[in-house]
Amino acid sequence: MRGGGDVREPPPVRASRTGANRMDRSGVLTLAGVLVVVGIAGCEGGPDPADWPDQLAYGVRDSAGVTIVESASPEPGSRLGWRVATVPRASAGAPMAAEDYQLYEVGDATRLADGRIVVANSGSNQLLVFDDAGGYLDAWAGQGEGPGEFRSLALVQPWPGDSLVAADSVQGRIAIFDLQGGHGRTTALMGEPGGFFRSISTDPISHRMMDMLPDGTILTRDEGGSMTEGLWRWDHAYGLVLADGTTTASMGDHPGPETYSESVLVEEERMYYVTRLRHPFGRSTFAAAWGDLIAFGQNETYEIRAFASDGSLARIVRREHVVGTPTQAQLDADFHERFADLSDEDRDRRLEVAANVPMVETFPAYSGLEVDALDHLWVREFELPGDEGANPVWTVFDPEGRALGFVETPAGLTIYEIGEDYILGKTVDELDVEYVQLWELARSN
Repeated sequence: MRGGGDVREPPPVRASRTGANRMDRSGVLTLAGVLVVVGIAGCEGGPDPADWPDQLAYGVRDSAGVTIVESASPEPGSRLGWRVATVPRASAGAPMAAEDYQLYEVGDATRLADGRIVVANSGSNQLLVFDDAGGYLDAWAGQGEGPGEFRSLALVQPWPGDSLVAADSVQGRIAIFDLQGGHGRTTALMGEPGGFFRSISTDPISHRMMDMLPDGTILTRDEGGSMTEGLWRWDHAYGLVLADGTTTASMGDHPGPETYSESVLVEEERMYYVTRLRHPFGRSTFAAAWGDLIAFGQNETYEIRAFASDGSLARIVRREHVVGTPTQAQLDADFHERFADLSDEDRDRRLEVAANVPMVETFPAYSGLEVDALDHLWVREFELPGDEGANPVWTVFDPEGRALGFVETPAGLTIYEIGEDYILGKTVDELDVEYVQLWELARSN
């Protein structure tokens, strides 16, 4: 299951830890000076202390019917006993691939039960199918506006009942296919207006698919509002939609990534151009289906809130975290690296705008969410400037929200799916050739 969040995924940061964790006989756990009650009287369904992870302490409590799980941070440099292989088991894509299966602007991928890999290839708006060794098999769908066609193929996932669902982010609709590529039906995703749209309309508006619950209910999100000058965030309306397009519940408004915009006059053309820059250390919201819940993470703090399908808050997950403070030099260096491959003219124009981007007070607490096939929640650590080439580090939480430890994934791999024993994602080489790769994952204590 995917983690939503349309932020340019920043590189992860090593979470640091201050103070020792200790448990006294009263059942009170001290986490760096914060008291967390473990096994509060009257809290039903709490974890058995015998099942606690060996090295991580945590507390579970109930507040007005909402379960709150608070964990210590894993020790810096420590790793859970889960390992990702050092080389991929399968790789789809090639520098000189034939035109009919060339990977370009891949947006997503999923692995079928028979081992085939289906890739949402946005560059051709096709579903490309590969065998379990990465060999090309077939191409389904294609460019267009008719049933089973796409203008911006963004997502592909298994659909209940041995089918696939593919989503079009521009047309705001989904298409269902059987496992031989036969098109079944296409449905428009309409939801209640939120954020900017709530003030100008009461009519349903087009949404895009973000993820899916096990029963096939779809998590959707609108596309936001109007851009303003300076530092801003769109509020996005989230909702749950059935396969026929019927909205079943609102998941509320959640702010998008922090972005800076500025109008720049190009005198030789006598025109203004709006330059929009995603803030490298800005806040954002991530969303993912987590079992029967929808997890939302607003990363200004290390907290994830999980909601039931009726929109009610069911669980809050927190992890001990020490915030860091960015410097102007780090902000400047990020923009220079981001624009390094542009022409001199384009680079200078963007750097002129970047010089006006305001500093934020702290780094984000994390930079992404994923949920694996066993309902473990993976939270990607925010990577400090200068550590971008290192393997990303994730805190893995069990299905109840208890932190288990850190796990590393391959550097440069954009993760699309985490199975029971594999990770599926995309990587790009120095020639900008895209590959979809399958990496073995061994889970052990």
